[in-house]
Amino acid sequence: MKNKNQPNFLFLRHLSFWLVIIIYEIVNEGWKSHDQFSLEPKPEMFSIIPIAILLTYFNLYVLMPLYYFRGKYFIYSIALVILLLAGGALQRFCSYTIWVPLSKIYNPVSYRSDIKYYWSSIRILRNSFLFFPIIIVAMLLKIMREAVKKEKRFLEMEKQKKTAEINLLKAQINPHFFFNTLNSLYALTLKKSEKAPELVLRLSDLMHYMLYEASHDKVLLKDEIRHLEGYIYIEKMRFSDRLDLSFQYSGDIEGKSIFPLLLLPFIENAFKHGIANHAGWITISINVISNELFLKVENSFQKTQVEKPHGIGLANVKRRLDLMYDEKYKLLIHKFEDVFEIELKINI
Repeated sequence: MKNKNQPNFLFLRHLSFWLVIIIYEIVNEGWKSHDQFSLEPKPEMFSIIPIAILLTYFNLYVLMPLYYFRGKYFIYSIALVILLLAGGALQRFCSYTIWVPLSKIYNPVSYRSDIKYYWSSIRILRNSFLFFPIIIVAMLLKIMREAVKKEKRFLEMEKQKKTAEINLLKAQINPHFFFNTLNSLYALTLKKSEKAPELVLRLSDLMHYMLYEASHDKVLLKDEIRHLEGYIYIEKMRFSDRLDLSFQYSGDIEGKSIFPLLLLPFIENAFKHGIANHAGWITISINVISNELFLKVENSFQKTQVEKPHGIGLANVKRRLDLMYDEKYKLLIHKFEDVFEIELKINI
Protein backbone atom coordinates (compact mmCIF):
# COMPACT_ATOMS: atom_id res chain seq x y z
CA MET A 1 0.00 0.00 0.00
CA LYS A 2 1.39 3.39 -0.92
CA ASN A 3 2.15 5.69 1.97
CA LYS A 4 0.48 9.03 1.35
CA ASN A 5 3.23 10.75 3.31
CA GLN A 6 5.94 9.63 0.88
CA PRO A 7 7.20 12.28 -1.56
CA ASN A 8 5.73 12.16 -5.04
CA PHE A 9 8.82 11.11 -6.99
CA LEU A 10 6.94 11.13 -10.29
CA PHE A 11 6.16 14.79 -9.77
CA LEU A 12 9.75 15.37 -8.68
CA ARG A 13 11.13 13.77 -11.85
CA HIS A 14 8.87 15.90 -14.05
CA LEU A 15 9.85 19.01 -12.14
CA SER A 16 13.53 18.11 -12.38
CA PHE A 17 13.24 17.45 -16.10
CA TRP A 18 11.85 20.87 -16.92
CA LEU A 19 14.18 22.65 -14.51
CA VAL A 20 17.14 21.01 -16.21
CA ILE A 21 15.91 22.04 -19.65
CA ILE A 22 15.32 25.65 -18.64
CA ILE A 23 18.62 26.01 -16.81
CA TYR A 24 20.49 24.27 -19.60
CA GLU A 25 19.04 26.70 -22.12
CA ILE A 26 19.99 29.69 -20.00
CA VAL A 27 23.52 28.48 -19.24
CA ASN A 28 24.24 27.13 -22.71
CA GLU A 29 22.68 29.90 -24.78
CA GLY A 30 23.06 32.82 -22.39
CA TRP A 31 20.71 35.75 -22.84
CA LYS A 32 21.29 36.23 -26.53
CA SER A 33 17.87 34.83 -27.46
CA HIS A 34 16.17 37.97 -26.12
CA ASP A 35 13.16 36.30 -24.41
CA GLN A 36 12.99 33.62 -27.07
CA PHE A 37 14.30 30.21 -26.15
CA SER A 38 13.24 26.67 -26.94
CA LEU A 39 12.19 24.04 -24.42
CA GLU A 40 12.83 21.26 -26.89
CA PRO A 41 14.88 18.49 -25.21
CA LYS A 42 18.42 18.08 -26.47
CA PRO A 43 20.43 14.82 -26.62
CA GLU A 44 22.31 15.77 -23.45
CA MET A 45 19.04 15.37 -21.55
CA PHE A 46 19.33 11.59 -21.84
CA SER A 47 22.32 11.66 -19.52
CA ILE A 48 21.44 14.74 -17.45
CA ILE A 49 18.11 13.34 -16.24
CA PRO A 50 19.43 9.95 -14.95
CA ILE A 51 22.38 11.67 -13.29
CA ALA A 52 20.04 14.23 -11.70
CA ILE A 53 17.84 11.44 -10.32
CA LEU A 54 20.91 9.55 -9.05
CA LEU A 55 22.29 12.62 -7.27
CA THR A 56 18.88 13.52 -5.85
CA TYR A 57 18.30 10.07 -4.37
CA PHE A 58 21.84 9.92 -2.99
CA ASN A 59 21.34 13.26 -1.29
CA LEU A 60 17.90 12.33 0.10
CA TYR A 61 18.71 8.88 1.43
CA VAL A 62 22.43 9.03 2.20
CA LEU A 63 23.75 12.53 2.84
CA MET A 64 20.73 14.03 4.58
CA PRO A 65 20.14 11.14 7.03
CA LEU A 66 23.88 10.90 7.78
CA TYR A 67 24.63 14.58 8.22
CA TYR A 68 21.78 17.07 7.78
CA PHE A 69 19.23 15.47 10.12
CA ARG A 70 21.96 14.90 12.69
CA GLY A 71 22.83 18.58 12.79
CA LYS A 72 26.21 18.18 11.03
CA TYR A 73 25.53 21.06 8.64
CA PHE A 74 29.15 21.94 7.84
CA ILE A 75 30.04 18.39 6.86
CA TYR A 76 26.78 18.14 4.92
CA SER A 77 27.62 21.31 2.96
CA ILE A 78 31.03 19.94 1.99
CA ALA A 79 29.50 16.57 1.01
CA LEU A 80 26.84 18.33 -1.07
CA VAL A 81 29.46 20.36 -2.96
CA ILE A 82 31.45 17.17 -3.63
CA LEU A 83 28.27 15.46 -4.83
CA LEU A 84 27.51 18.32 -7.22
CA LEU A 85 31.06 18.32 -8.60
CA ALA A 86 30.90 14.55 -9.04
CA GLY A 87 27.64 14.96 -10.94
CA GLY A 88 29.16 17.67 -13.10
CA ALA A 89 32.19 15.48 -13.82
CA LEU A 90 29.99 12.51 -14.67
CA GLN A 91 27.92 14.59 -17.08
CA ARG A 92 31.12 15.90 -18.65
CA PHE A 93 32.29 12.31 -19.07
CA CYS A 94 29.02 11.43 -20.86
CA SER A 95 29.41 14.45 -23.12
CA TYR A 96 33.05 13.60 -23.90
CA THR A 97 32.40 9.92 -24.63
CA ILE A 98 28.90 10.05 -26.17
CA TRP A 99 27.52 13.43 -27.20
CA VAL A 100 30.62 15.07 -28.65
CA PRO A 101 31.43 12.05 -30.90
CA LEU A 102 27.80 11.92 -32.03
CA SER A 103 27.82 15.61 -32.88
CA LYS A 104 30.72 14.92 -35.25
CA ILE A 105 28.27 12.84 -37.30
CA TYR A 106 24.98 14.67 -36.84
CA ASN A 107 26.09 18.25 -36.16
CA PRO A 108 29.55 18.92 -37.64
CA VAL A 109 29.26 22.67 -37.11
CA SER A 110 28.79 22.22 -33.37
CA TYR A 111 31.54 19.61 -33.28
CA ARG A 112 34.13 21.96 -34.78
CA SER A 113 33.49 24.60 -32.10
CA ASP A 114 33.25 22.14 -29.20
CA ILE A 115 36.04 21.23 -26.73
CA LYS A 116 37.66 17.95 -27.75
CA TYR A 117 39.35 17.07 -24.44
CA TYR A 118 37.68 15.77 -21.27
CA TRP A 119 38.98 18.00 -18.50
CA SER A 120 37.29 21.36 -18.65
CA SER A 121 36.71 22.94 -15.25
CA ILE A 122 34.27 25.47 -16.73
CA ARG A 123 32.14 22.71 -18.27
CA ILE A 124 32.22 20.64 -15.07
CA LEU A 125 31.21 23.63 -12.94
CA ARG A 126 28.44 24.55 -15.36
CA ASN A 127 27.12 20.98 -15.28
CA SER A 128 27.27 21.06 -11.48
CA PHE A 129 25.14 24.19 -11.41
CA LEU A 130 22.59 22.42 -13.60
CA PHE A 131 22.00 19.86 -10.84
CA PHE A 132 22.02 22.32 -7.96
CA PRO A 133 18.38 23.60 -8.19
CA ILE A 134 17.08 20.06 -8.74
CA ILE A 135 18.75 18.78 -5.57
CA ILE A 136 17.66 21.85 -3.59
CA VAL A 137 14.02 21.45 -4.63
CA ALA A 138 14.07 17.77 -3.65
CA MET A 139 15.85 18.66 -0.41
CA LEU A 140 13.17 21.21 0.52
CA LEU A 141 10.45 18.66 -0.21
CA LYS A 142 12.24 16.17 2.04
CA ILE A 143 12.61 18.71 4.85
CA MET A 144 8.92 19.64 4.63
CA ARG A 145 7.94 15.99 4.65
CA GLU A 146 10.07 15.27 7.72
CA ALA A 147 8.65 18.35 9.47
CA VAL A 148 5.11 17.10 8.83
CA LYS A 149 6.01 13.61 10.07
CA LYS A 150 7.62 15.06 13.19
CA GLU A 151 4.55 17.19 13.87
CA LYS A 152 2.27 14.17 13.39
CA ARG A 153 4.40 12.11 15.77
CA PHE A 154 4.27 14.89 18.35
CA LEU A 155 0.49 15.22 18.05
CA GLU A 156 0.08 11.44 18.27
CA MET A 157 2.24 11.32 21.40
CA GLU A 158 0.20 14.14 22.93
CA LYS A 159 -3.00 12.31 22.05
CA GLN A 160 -1.73 9.07 23.59
CA LYS A 161 -0.59 10.92 26.69
CA LYS A 162 -3.97 12.62 26.97
CA THR A 163 -5.82 9.31 26.51
CA ALA A 164 -3.65 7.60 29.12
CA GLU A 165 -4.27 10.38 31.62
CA ILE A 166 -8.03 10.32 30.99
CA ASN A 167 -8.11 6.56 31.47
CA LEU A 168 -6.15 6.92 34.70
CA LEU A 169 -8.54 9.56 35.99
CA LYS A 170 -11.50 7.41 34.97
CA ALA A 171 -10.00 4.44 36.78
CA GLN A 172 -9.66 6.56 39.91
CA ILE A 173 -13.38 7.35 39.81
CA ASN A 174 -14.52 3.74 39.85
CA PRO A 175 -12.97 2.63 43.19
CA HIS A 176 -13.88 5.97 44.73
CA PHE A 177 -17.50 5.52 43.72
CA PHE A 178 -17.74 1.85 44.65
CA PHE A 179 -16.16 2.47 48.03
CA ASN A 180 -18.98 4.88 48.95
CA THR A 181 -21.67 2.66 47.39
CA LEU A 182 -20.50 -0.44 49.27
CA ASN A 183 -20.67 1.58 52.46
CA SER A 184 -24.31 2.25 51.66
CA LEU A 185 -24.94 -1.45 51.06
CA TYR A 186 -23.16 -2.32 54.31
CA ALA A 187 -25.38 0.10 56.24
CA LEU A 188 -28.51 -1.55 54.83
CA THR A 189 -27.33 -5.07 55.56
CA LEU A 190 -26.64 -4.09 59.17
CA LYS A 191 -30.27 -3.03 59.43
CA LYS A 192 -31.32 -6.20 57.59
CA SER A 193 -33.29 -3.98 55.30
CA GLU A 194 -35.54 -5.51 52.63
CA LYS A 195 -34.16 -2.88 50.29
CA ALA A 196 -30.74 -4.56 50.22
CA PRO A 197 -31.54 -6.90 47.25
CA GLU A 198 -32.80 -3.96 45.22
CA LEU A 199 -29.64 -2.09 46.09
CA VAL A 200 -27.51 -5.04 44.92
CA LEU A 201 -29.42 -5.10 41.61
CA ARG A 202 -28.90 -1.39 41.09
CA LEU A 203 -25.26 -1.69 42.00
CA SER A 204 -24.83 -4.55 39.53
CA ASP A 205 -26.35 -2.40 36.79
CA LEU A 206 -23.96 0.44 37.61
CA MET A 207 -20.97 -1.91 37.63
CA HIS A 208 -21.91 -3.21 34.19
CA TYR A 209 -22.17 0.35 32.91
CA MET A 210 -18.82 1.39 34.36
CA LEU A 211 -16.94 -1.71 33.24
CA TYR A 212 -18.27 -1.89 29.69
CA GLU A 213 -20.17 1.15 28.44
CA ALA A 214 -18.07 3.77 30.28
CA SER A 215 -14.92 2.40 28.67
CA HIS A 216 -15.97 4.08 25.42
CA ASP A 217 -14.78 7.56 24.53
CA LYS A 218 -18.33 8.88 24.68
CA VAL A 219 -21.72 7.59 25.76
CA LEU A 220 -25.27 8.71 25.07
CA LEU A 221 -26.37 11.44 27.45
CA LYS A 222 -29.63 9.61 28.17
CA ASP A 223 -27.65 6.54 29.31
CA GLU A 224 -25.47 8.69 31.55
CA ILE A 225 -28.54 10.28 33.11
CA ARG A 226 -30.20 6.88 33.56
CA HIS A 227 -27.23 5.63 35.54
CA LEU A 228 -27.09 8.84 37.53
CA GLU A 229 -30.67 8.06 38.51
CA GLY A 230 -29.48 4.61 39.58
CA TYR A 231 -26.81 6.10 41.79
CA ILE A 232 -29.23 8.63 43.26
CA TYR A 233 -31.69 5.83 43.99
CA ILE A 234 -29.02 3.95 45.92
CA GLU A 235 -28.15 7.00 47.99
CA LYS A 236 -31.84 7.75 48.65
CA MET A 237 -32.21 4.27 50.08
CA ARG A 238 -29.29 4.93 52.39
CA PHE A 239 -30.29 8.41 53.59
CA SER A 240 -34.09 8.18 53.23
CA ASP A 241 -34.72 9.14 56.83
CA ARG A 242 -32.67 12.35 56.72
CA LEU A 243 -32.49 13.40 53.09
CA ASP A 244 -34.56 15.96 51.21
CA LEU A 245 -33.72 15.33 47.56
CA SER A 246 -34.81 16.92 44.29
CA PHE A 247 -33.54 15.63 40.93
CA GLN A 248 -34.82 16.74 37.56
CA TYR A 249 -33.65 17.07 33.98
CA SER A 250 -35.13 18.78 30.95
CA GLY A 251 -34.38 19.56 27.33
CA ASP A 252 -33.72 17.42 24.29
CA ILE A 253 -31.31 14.69 25.38
CA GLU A 254 -31.93 12.37 22.44
CA GLY A 255 -28.87 11.78 20.26
CA LYS A 256 -26.60 13.84 22.51
CA SER A 257 -23.28 12.37 23.68
CA ILE A 258 -21.04 13.07 26.64
CA PHE A 259 -17.81 11.75 28.12
CA PRO A 260 -18.73 8.98 30.58
CA LEU A 261 -18.70 9.42 34.35
CA LEU A 262 -18.24 13.16 34.01
CA LEU A 263 -21.26 14.34 36.01
CA LEU A 264 -21.19 11.67 38.71
CA PRO A 265 -18.40 13.19 40.88
CA PHE A 266 -20.40 16.42 41.37
CA ILE A 267 -23.44 14.47 42.56
CA GLU A 268 -21.33 12.08 44.61
CA ASN A 269 -19.64 15.06 46.26
CA ALA A 270 -23.04 16.47 47.28
CA PHE A 271 -23.98 13.23 49.03
CA LYS A 272 -20.57 12.76 50.59
CA HIS A 273 -20.26 16.23 52.08
CA GLY A 274 -23.87 17.40 52.20
CA ILE A 275 -25.44 14.79 54.46
CA ALA A 276 -22.64 12.48 55.51
CA ASN A 277 -23.09 12.98 59.24
CA HIS A 278 -26.31 14.98 59.49
CA ALA A 279 -29.67 15.58 57.86
CA GLY A 280 -29.71 17.82 54.86
CA TRP A 281 -30.96 18.53 51.39
CA ILE A 282 -29.66 18.18 47.84
CA THR A 283 -31.00 19.73 44.62
CA ILE A 284 -29.79 18.47 41.23
CA SER A 285 -30.91 19.82 37.89
CA ILE A 286 -29.72 19.05 34.36
CA ASN A 287 -30.89 21.18 31.47
CA VAL A 288 -29.98 20.72 27.81
CA ILE A 289 -30.42 23.70 25.50
CA SER A 290 -29.34 23.14 21.91
CA ASN A 291 -25.79 21.75 22.22
CA GLU A 292 -25.14 23.03 25.74
CA LEU A 293 -25.61 21.11 28.95
CA PHE A 294 -26.16 22.92 32.24
CA LEU A 295 -25.69 21.09 35.52
CA LYS A 296 -26.47 22.67 38.86
CA VAL A 297 -25.90 20.84 42.13
CA GLU A 298 -26.69 22.43 45.49
CA ASN A 299 -26.36 20.85 48.89
CA SER A 300 -26.48 21.91 52.50
CA PHE A 301 -23.44 21.67 54.70
CA GLN A 302 -22.39 22.49 58.22
CA LYS A 303 -19.93 25.30 58.76
CA THR A 304 -17.53 22.90 60.41
CA GLN A 305 -17.18 21.14 57.03
CA VAL A 306 -16.16 24.18 55.01
CA GLU A 307 -12.45 23.65 55.42
CA LYS A 308 -12.54 19.87 54.96
CA PRO A 309 -10.96 18.56 51.79
CA HIS A 310 -13.30 17.18 49.14
CA GLY A 311 -11.15 14.15 48.23
CA ILE A 312 -10.09 13.22 44.75
CA GLY A 313 -13.56 13.58 43.20
CA LEU A 314 -13.71 17.26 42.28
CA ALA A 315 -10.00 17.64 41.53
CA ASN A 316 -10.27 14.58 39.31
CA VAL A 317 -13.23 15.84 37.33
CA LYS A 318 -11.69 19.30 36.90
CA ARG A 319 -8.67 17.70 35.28
CA ARG A 320 -10.87 15.58 33.03
CA LEU A 321 -12.79 18.67 31.95
CA ASP A 322 -9.52 20.39 31.05
CA LEU A 323 -8.39 17.41 28.99
CA MET A 324 -11.63 16.58 27.23
CA TYR A 325 -13.35 19.92 26.76
CA ASP A 326 -10.42 22.34 26.83
CA GLU A 327 -12.08 25.78 26.79
CA LYS A 328 -15.54 24.46 25.90
CA TYR A 329 -16.76 24.37 29.47
CA LYS A 330 -17.34 26.65 32.42
CA LEU A 331 -17.25 25.46 36.03
CA LEU A 332 -18.26 27.63 38.98
CA ILE A 333 -18.02 26.53 42.60
CA HIS A 334 -19.65 28.68 45.28
CA LYS A 335 -19.66 28.41 49.05
CA PHE A 336 -22.35 30.44 50.72
CA GLU A 337 -23.20 30.58 54.40
CA ASP A 338 -24.67 27.08 54.57
CA VAL A 339 -24.95 26.09 50.92
CA PHE A 340 -22.41 24.51 48.60
CA GLU A 341 -23.19 25.08 44.91
CA ILE A 342 -21.68 23.82 41.68
CA GLU A 343 -22.63 25.10 38.23
CA LEU A 344 -21.27 23.45 35.09
CA LYS A 345 -21.82 24.35 31.45
CA ILE A 346 -20.32 22.22 28.68
CA ASN A 347 -20.71 22.07 24.93
CA ILE A 348 -21.81 18.58 23.95
